[in-house]
Amino acid sequence: MTVEITVLISALTALAGMIMGINSARRASRKDVEKQSRETATIISEIGYVKAGIDDIKRRQEKQDERHYSLLARVSKIEASLPGHIM
Repeated sequence: MTVEITVLISALTALAGMIMGINSARRASRKDVEKQSRETATIISEIGYVKAGIDDIKRRQEKQDERHYSLLARVSKIEASLPGHIM
């Protein structure tokens, strides 16, 4: 009878260990998914900041181009009005 109780206790202990192991693995998996989700969100956010910065640089470059073409037109006009201008 003591052998059967010992076998029963051993089987229950093994079963409890398996259940605890499975729960632990599930919990670790959930935490890994949460961590990866946070990292992905951070990366996406940083990419958004970089994109906004690039868009700002493009706008500034377009304004600079407009000023350059305006100045070029003014200088060309002045040069054309000078006496003895050769093209």
